[in-house]
Amino acid sequence: MTSLPHRVPGELLTRRVTIHLAGVGGNGAQMAGCLARLDFAMRALGHPGGLHVHAFDPDTVSEANVGRQLYSHADVGAHKAVVTISRLNQFYGLDWDASVRAIEDTWRGEYSLTQRNADMLISCVDTRAARQRMHAYLFAGDHYRYWLDLGNRQHDAQVVLGQPPTFRRPLDAQERLRCVTERYPELLDGTVLEDDMPSCSVRMSLASQGLFINDVAARYAAQLLFELFTSGSIEAQGVVLNLQAKRTAPMRLVPTDGNG
Repeated sequence: MTSLPHRVPGELLTRRVTIHLAGVGGNGAQMAGCLARLDFAMRALGHPGGLHVHAFDPDTVSEANVGRQLYSHADVGAHKAVVTISRLNQFYGLDWDASVRAIEDTWRGEYSLTQRNADMLISCVDTRAARQRMHAYLFAGDHYRYWLDLGNRQHDAQVVLGQPPTFRRPLDAQERLRCVTERYPELLDGTVLEDDMPSCSVRMSLASQGLFINDVAARYAAQLLFELFTSGSIEAQGVVLNLQAKRTAPMRLVPTDGNG
């Protein structure tokens, strides 16, 4: 089925767009850098406000992160969110924010945050459990206009831009973009075991996840947002890719049928 291009709500082209970035590891640190460049490009092309990003991650930099992720030996022990956002703020002259807590803490109201929700959630998490918690929160209320999810394994990845249901855009709305957990309902299967143990060395880390898979996934995600906020519309809501097979395929727009 061929569907019409998805058009961004006009409001997001007339004011600053607020983004919550959940996770600043392999995908997240790459994504943060892309968002800074996107902010610069949007304003250069006439967007009146660009982006404001708030990054959330309780993790600190480990030796296994050095080289594979965007961290150096000098960063070991420091919080990933603080390191990443501080560098981008200094380099680009931004006023972005960082929190050394999981984003779920803000949703539960466990600590004060001026803006508990935003226009878009970008999730760069690496467990099913994290996505299950996000799905439960986003599908239970009017919290975000968009949910952009980046996920990957050793050689393959998927990028999915979805729209959680709201009172203005109900679950069965034909024009609503299906979220990652609707495209891949197996992510909600709580019986599936996963290996979320941290790698203790760069060698082990690279054995479980390729060196450049995060870079490629983040750039496809950033390109999707670039199209959305500069042309005002997109004709695909994501991409699936496999670096080992050297194959990439767009995720075409598919109207929701209300059944996920």
